[in-house]
Amino acid sequence: MEDHEDPLVKALPPATDYLSYLTILEYQLTPARLPTLHRLLQDETLTTNIGWDLVQLLLPLLPASEECLQDVSRLGNPREVILRVSDALMTLHPSDDEGISDHEEQGVPQDSPATSLHAAEKRIPLHILQFNSLVSMLATLHSRIKTKYPSRFIATSLHAALEAYTEYPTVETTAAILEFLRDISGNKRPALPPRNAGEQVVPRVTSGSAPDPEAEPQSDNALSQERILTQRLVQFGLIEVLKAYLLSCTDEQPPGMQWALRVQERLDPGAVTPGLSLIEHFNQAEYAKERDSTMGKIIALSRDFGLDRKTLLQVVLNPVEDHDAPLDFEAMPKSPEDIPLERHGCLILLSARCATAALFGSTEPKIDIPMYPDISIIFANFLGNNEKAAAEEQIAIPGPGPLLDSLLALALTSSHCGPDSAPQAESDFSQLILAMVACVRAPPMRPISRIEKIPSEIFRANSNAQSRYNLILQIFHDEGLKYAKESALNWLKQELLDPPAGPDASSPFTDVESFATLFKSLYSPPPDDFSNLRSSSTQAILIEWIKFTSQEATFYILALNFYYFLCRSEALREKLQLQTLVPVFTENFLLPVKKFAQSIRDDAGVSETVERELDESIRLMGKSAADVVLHVIGEIEKVGWKD
Repeated sequence: MEDHEDPLVKALPPATDYLSYLTILEYQLTPARLPTLHRLLQDETLTTNIGWDLVQLLLPLLPASEECLQDVSRLGNPREVILRVSDALMTLHPSDDEGISDHEEQGVPQDSPATSLHAAEKRIPLHILQFNSLVSMLATLHSRIKTKYPSRFIATSLHAALEAYTEYPTVETTAAILEFLRDISGNKRPALPPRNAGEQVVPRVTSGSAPDPEAEPQSDNALSQERILTQRLVQFGLIEVLKAYLLSCTDEQPPGMQWALRVQERLDPGAVTPGLSLIEHFNQAEYAKERDSTMGKIIALSRDFGLDRKTLLQVVLNPVEDHDAPLDFEAMPKSPEDIPLERHGCLILLSARCATAALFGSTEPKIDIPMYPDISIIFANFLGNNEKAAAEEQIAIPGPGPLLDSLLALALTSSHCGPDSAPQAESDFSQLILAMVACVRAPPMRPISRIEKIPSEIFRANSNAQSRYNLILQIFHDEGLKYAKESALNWLKQELLDPPAGPDASSPFTDVESFATLFKSLYSPPPDDFSNLRSSSTQAILIEWIKFTSQEATFYILALNFYYFLCRSEALREKLQLQTLVPVFTENFLLPVKKFAQSIRDDAGVSETVERELDESIRLMGKSAADVVLHVIGEIEKVGWKD
């Protein structure tokens, strides 16, 4: 079609007014006519008058309409367009057809500039392309607006961008919003070239922009204050992006960054099981390398934005009740001190910086966070008191995997790389270890067996044997600490296998009376109704069956194996005078557990109830667990007691 016949050209103002021209565009604009519109939008007057209304018209036509959208951001009225772009972000959602971008289907000529975008774009959902284009427009618009209070515009844009990003945190949107934050921060460091597919589809404006038609005079003093306020806003935004990004890293296993296990591998190679190195995995798997690359960019930006370790540490050391309410974008503070940095995000960023220093030998200063009191306070602030919940057989962990991973990684780096420190009070030690055990026993961490070595390492690092003894006794004695009994039993075994050396060395663990106290607490009598399954109600049978299968059987096996270990060690039997404790073990523990396990395995009525009310697989799991318990009891009975 000749230019003079094209309705977009024929109707150009002054042939029609601007409102009428927008109506014509609404009905006549097609993908094939986008190059024509792009050429027409180079007229600054036209774009200033219609640009803000073109945003919603052009978004469905992405990626072919990218150049036109950038024209709008470069040449349209920035104060009008920025409001329309922010509104589009706040209402962003997948379209019904969610057409995968395909130039041929849209009728765009193959030699169109839009086809120069990376081929991966063809597989990216439309709403993701729209997000990337919109935040790119925001960056351009902010560079144009000259006002006394630029932070007010930035706050509006940041709110919209974060709202949309938290809904759709993908590789592509993460790359785009990080670039947006870098741009609005005023940081002079040039953008790095794209390092992955996600970064290759981030639109970048290369043409010049028109000045702000409503520019306001700016004083140096006001600008200085505004820069500080803007810096705080981008700090806030970066932390929010970090949280949302890590929560989204679940599409491929293992989830998240696995900081704690990777740091453990680096600092304690003996903890690594052959063939299961996460360090190697993150060096080889493309999606894992992409996560490391993104985290590296976030950490670098945090330094550029002035988020130093002292600031992050100050936030995470504050008790939760001392933190300000979340930022209200509808009532923006005028002082940067009144913009709170979200504490969970600060913890994750602090841990990431410490972990990368340990993993990659970065230029980050030496880890200067002591175990006591800092790490102890941080665990208390983020996990709180778990004893009540543990008594109800639930671990109260107020956060997902990334938070727990960050806590453990921070403790591990402090243990290996931080300054030497000792607990000022025994309660500091016990509370930290119990919080760490609750952390590794939480559902996101429980399947990873070697993660339990982290609290064990911190436990053994306390040189005060009496404090270690008191904690184990507390765990054995307190029903509210059931979740920690398996860990405590492992610590006790290690204490017996590795006693203090030297002729004058002593330990409460090898003292006859002290050990007897531990032993009796460990093998305390069960409740009176422990083994009366047949006479229990259906609901009680189901509860006890599931509890035995999922929780108690593991502890029984561990406790029985510990006793078997003691029986097989002539030196320990003699040193600890175990013969005097045999009746306690037999009457209080072995016989009741044996009777209960036999009822699980052999009572047909109980089994039928479980299968009828639940499932055959659950019945079989219970019987299998009971078989293992009874097998260990059989081995103990074979050994008997031999003088």
